Amino acid sequence: MEREFLEKQGLNADQISAIMAQYGKDVNGIKDGYESKLSSLNSNVETLKGQVTDRDKQIKDLSSAAKDNEELKAKFANAQKEIAESDKKYKAQLLDQKKDFAIQQALTKAGAYNNKAVMAILDADQISVDDKGNILHVEDAVAQAQKDFPQGFKPQEKEETKPAPKIVTTGNATSETVEKKPSEMTLQEQNDLYRKDPQRWSQLFDK
Repeated sequence: MEREFLEKQGLNADQISAIMAQYGKDVNGIKDGYESKLSSLNSNVETLKGQVTDRDKQIKDLSSAAKDNEELKAKFANAQKEIAESDKKYKAQLLDQKKDFAIQQALTKAGAYNNKAVMAILDADQISVDDKGNILHVEDAVAQAQKDFPQGFKPQEKEETKPAPKIVTTGNATSETVEKKPSEMTLQEQNDLYRKDPQRWSQLFDK
């Protein structure tokens, strides 16, 4: 949010300062929430890494002890299977957390009033994951939800359009009238200039 935008709405300096202060608190609150979720996600990753390290050690110990013992070989095979299934489960949980975090962040950025409510109509099938674990097409899914459920999002501020510069045919240029170069004029502008000021047109184009 920019101070200049608020000034254009007719607010005085005290009102603008109050709004900017509250806006800063809201933004910091969102930022703190993201950092908390990210810290939790990183903590889960480190926990899983520790578990995998412990399991690798168990596999190594079992492998050394098994050797020619058929019973231990069977236990070793079962342990490997359980570890593979457990790793798959934990990876899926981490991916779900990462995906949810990405969606929540995108919804907040898009101005959703209630992320949980929008999540109910968001098409999660649009979102995919590549081989490196990157979450893809989150913005596309959020944009579609914004289109299907516009009342769930804050209105987007429209950029203020500036008037196109005018062509000066005679006299000096002012702050609101700027003469264009011949290469920048449209055909219609060239024709208008020719009708209004043939002499100036000749100066610009008969070279």
